[in-house]
Amino acid sequence: MRNVLAIAWREIRTYFTSPLAYVIIGTFLALSGYIFWAHLVRFSELCLRFGSNPYFLNQLNVNDMVIRPLFGSLGIIFLLMIPVVSMRLFAEEKKSGTAELLFTCPVTTGQVILGKFLGAAFLLLVMIGVTLSYPLVILASNASPDMKPTLVGYLGVLLMGLSFLGLGLLISSMTENQIIAAVGAFGASLAFWILPWVADSATVTLASLMNSMTFGLWEKLHLGVGGPTLGDLLNKLSFIDHLKDFQKGLLDTEHIVFYLSVVFLSLFLTQRVVDSQRWRG
Repeated sequence: MRNVLAIAWREIRTYFTSPLAYVIIGTFLALSGYIFWAHLVRFSELCLRFGSNPYFLNQLNVNDMVIRPLFGSLGIIFLLMIPVVSMRLFAEEKKSGTAELLFTCPVTTGQVILGKFLGAAFLLLVMIGVTLSYPLVILASNASPDMKPTLVGYLGVLLMGLSFLGLGLLISSMTENQIIAAVGAFGASLAFWILPWVADSATVTLASLMNSMTFGLWEKLHLGVGGPTLGDLLNKLSFIDHLKDFQKGLLDTEHIVFYLSVVFLSLFLTQRVVDSQRWRG
């Protein structure tokens, strides 16, 4: 564990002794802060407009109108920014030639990968941590957000961010070009993000085949007789679909297991890739 923490600390120092971490955190704050401010202003305007009508005023919920949309927006921002965080993890080491020196040290491949992942995860925690001031701003504006759903939402955003980070680490291990690593990580993350739309398209495509098959076969393929449909399976793999319950403040172990499974599978595949490259080298 000492080796893992040493590598993680090395990554953290690399981030924060260069402008990269500050640019990433600053950009993240600017985007998330503007989105939060826009939703909060809209909520305040509605409160002022319907302040004299108790019925409509009771329908206004700060968690539904400000906090929940913020979490969805944070997911989109992570989709754009986490590839920038993960692109250098292995690609830069290969480009500069320090990867060979790193692996000649008395550390295992698994320790190197886990250390790099934890170092990048620390930066992710800092990014999320600075947004904890947003609920405090709501409290200062005389609103009363429900903190339990808020914390559950933060957990969902963190798990999604770690999943993006795991995919980015995997892509970075496959190339020595940071730009390719960033674009590849964005493409892989986007593929998991848009699966609900792909699922809808798959349903439409299967429906177009209905005229060319018997009803019994159609039942097996589309109506779910004997198992889930293709659309159901694709939705189960969607990052955004698993975030929805967290946004509502619902804590479901199914979603936690899904995100952690993506992380563990990404780290496992990264180890296989790195071991293969070391063996060929």
